[in-house]
Amino acid sequence: MPSFDNKVLGNREVVLCKICGKRRPRRACPAVNGDICDICCGTEREVSLSCPLECEYLREAHRRERPVAIAEKDLANPEVKVTEEFVRSHEELLLFSVYSLVQAALRTEGAVDADVIAALEALIQTHRIAESGLIYETLSENSLAAAIQRSFTSSLDDYQKVRQEREAALPLRNAEILGILVFLIRIGQQNQNGRPRGRMFIDLLRNMTPDVGVEERAPSIIL
Repeated sequence: MPSFDNKVLGNREVVLCKICGKRRPRRACPAVNGDICDICCGTEREVSLSCPLECEYLREAHRRERPVAIAEKDLANPEVKVTEEFVRSHEELLLFSVYSLVQAALRTEGAVDADVIAALEALIQTHRIAESGLIYETLSENSLAAAIQRSFTSSLDDYQKVRQEREAALPLRNAEILGILVFLIRIGQQNQNGRPRGRMFIDLLRNMTPDVGVEERAPSIIL
């Protein structure tokens, strides 16, 4: 990121945008630890800037901007049917999955929406193979996605153990996990802004989960 010195007019220093060095700054930008202009905020947000999710301007942008359109026929795994009734009847598994996925993403430095989608793709492939009776983990070639995937899988194993220990519940069927993963990847496909460092999907997932610290364990929250 280029750094520009402020201009001095007469005896008065004029503060300039820390990105372009041309316009007056209007906003404090935590991504550059300085003040920037509205135009640079709009054009560089999640493009050249890795904006923290706590930034008020990023949150407002995520509320207002339209996701990149995707045709229904292009949604992932169209042969996997996920009905509203299925989602309602698996609300606890959905909440757990959302929580674990977003925490895995937040723990993985540099992770963006594309990495979360890639992690979901690998997880879905693993569970689709399991439907045929084979046990084989498909690990994403994307290192950030692989880290998210491993974290989610570990949390899922913990969740299964907690359910069995506290409720004497039967293990979740593979088809149930697969259905929720497909539901989540479709949400992700429909909630991306197309920016290289975009985290609209991650932000959406975070807003769907309990307001707890990143080190909390999902099973204890759900149960």
